[in-house]
Amino acid sequence: MSDTLSLYDEVTGIKGIGGRKKQILGSMGIRTVEDLLSYFPVRYRDRRTLIPAARASEDRDSLICGELIRIQLRPLSGHRTITECVMRDESAVFSAVFFNMPYLKKNLHTGMKYVMFGRMKIRNGMRVWTNPEMAPLGSERDARGIIPVYRTSPGISTANLTKWIRTALDCTDLSADWIGSSISSERRLCGRKFAYSNIHFPESEQHYKAARYRLIYEQLLTYQLAIRMSRQDIESSADDASVPDKDTGPFISALPFTLTEGQISCIRDIEQDLVSPRPMNRLIQGDVGCGKTVVAETAIYKCAVSGMQSAMMAPTEILARQHYERLKNDLEPFGIRVSLLISGMKAADRREVLSDIASGRTDVTVGTHAIIQEDVEFSDLALVITDEQHRFGVNQRKTLARKGRGVNVLVMSATPIPRTLAATVFGDMDFSIIRSRPEGRREIITRALDKSSRERAYRTVRDELAAGNLAYIIAPSIDSEDDDMSSVMQLYNEIRERFPGERPALLHGRLSKEEKEAIMADFHAHRVNILVATVVIEVGIDVPDATVMVIENSERFGLAQLHQLRGRVGRSDKQSYCCLINYSRSESAIERARVMVETGDGFEISEADYRMRGPGDIMGTMQSGNYRRDILALCRYTDILEAAMTDADRIMNSPEGTDLRHVREYMKSGAETDNSDIL
Repeated sequence: MSDTLSLYDEVTGIKGIGGRKKQILGSMGIRTVEDLLSYFPVRYRDRRTLIPAARASEDRDSLICGELIRIQLRPLSGHRTITECVMRDESAVFSAVFFNMPYLKKNLHTGMKYVMFGRMKIRNGMRVWTNPEMAPLGSERDARGIIPVYRTSPGISTANLTKWIRTALDCTDLSADWIGSSISSERRLCGRKFAYSNIHFPESEQHYKAARYRLIYEQLLTYQLAIRMSRQDIESSADDASVPDKDTGPFISALPFTLTEGQISCIRDIEQDLVSPRPMNRLIQGDVGCGKTVVAETAIYKCAVSGMQSAMMAPTEILARQHYERLKNDLEPFGIRVSLLISGMKAADRREVLSDIASGRTDVTVGTHAIIQEDVEFSDLALVITDEQHRFGVNQRKTLARKGRGVNVLVMSATPIPRTLAATVFGDMDFSIIRSRPEGRREIITRALDKSSRERAYRTVRDELAAGNLAYIIAPSIDSEDDDMSSVMQLYNEIRERFPGERPALLHGRLSKEEKEAIMADFHAHRVNILVATVVIEVGIDVPDATVMVIENSERFGLAQLHQLRGRVGRSDKQSYCCLINYSRSESAIERARVMVETGDGFEISEADYRMRGPGDIMGTMQSGNYRRDILALCRYTDILEAAMTDADRIMNSPEGTDLRHVREYMKSGAETDNSDIL
């Protein structure tokens, strides 16, 4: 076939993809030819070599061929059937059984040779393949080689995807390489055509590895260039974002506590950013409870005393209310006016708040993401403070810029990530890190328990409840059919029986937003004193009286998630406890528990997590089908990552034949902002 397609053409240019298929593919993230070629296999079937049935192993798939000597169809209960095929080759007699495929009795013929692919089990001394792939020897369905398997969707099969990808490879011009020839030669990159062909249909393991290297490098280089170009665009297009250099001393000296060294250093970084005409784009990284909010308040104070406005965004209304109450308490004594803007307000109240914002009567607006929407007009917005769930890319920056001036953005993250990874993924941002904890905060006592010592955890819960404190009980799932895993429903029933005089509540992801926020408000107000929950509380309201957390099936959670969960307690000067109940004997689960017991430092934990999980296999990074969105997994390939970062800096100084239009297309898709999953 001739080259008739470009990577940016819609998939409907491929024969066999009509309106209905286009819609399904779109739901899978496949809209263009490039999306289709980047929809990588989730695994492969090695159908290169036939082996004798006697040599087949129980722990791996095998390709065998045999003569069908007998076929029998038998009914089972419940309108089910079983078709048994007895076969033989030169090494053994064996069988294949198929459930609920009665048509095979007519389609298969004794005396013919069939090729089978699947996993064998020995039953009553007989080698048995259950529901294997089966085709006549030498037929079109007798595929040989390394065969790709794709994640599918109703209406789209692996066969469909295989056919369309082959067509795309045949019809798309992949001869031009957007990466400059000098870099391609230096990094010994294979061509794009070779890479796409051998990631989908590897000719050999060596070819597969070369294709894999090229695609990982290309994606990391594209991302590194995108964040650099994004930053360049923001800095070159924004108005003067500077804020007058007003003294923040009056606010800091009025605080009822002494700032830590980390907070002071962070405030210094922010003040330098704010007096610069270049818009601030800073990420504050700090562990849960390190005191990031007061740092943000200092920046708000500096803007407010200069007559400029700030906006603080929270992921939920209940957190927005919490921020609002704190900012009112801390800032209104200085004459700084704080407003709350959330959904569900009465129309008249909303109009009044919008009027105050537009006229400048409001200095600080607290709310959810809606506060940067079109109908919210600011008099002079200078600063937006948000968290990792609300990162801003170029498009959001443009929305802010239309509100009148260059806007400074401060992102607060309570999720420590390794420095190398942070510098990679958030390369478009400056960083400040707060490592120290506020005075009076105690280390959380963490205990690693198992089934035999589980009662210790609930004795701690009983003691803390008796002292008037609150407790979290965490389960890994809402429902579970696994005998080895606790569900939140089971735990809730157990807690009601175990603590009959207490006030438990159940919190999970199937509840509406309003239900979840009402339960969290009841917990904060002590109307509920035991919260049995899934990980929906991982990032949530600040409840200072919550002093104990029990995490059931802790082996089901990663280190970073365990640390985030633990951060829901220890938010006051009270001693807090976290009990990890592990039902697994795996070395990795025991090691995770050991790390949690030995350190409360989120940065040490993130480094340990990164080290323990390692880069993994590239197939693991492709489980979503389209690894263009999974930068985190690819960043684990540190050698390739460092090469991509070095080359991105070099290209930004001098493109050297690299075609940056490819990166612009990537940025246009919004991919440069799609890194919130890293946190």
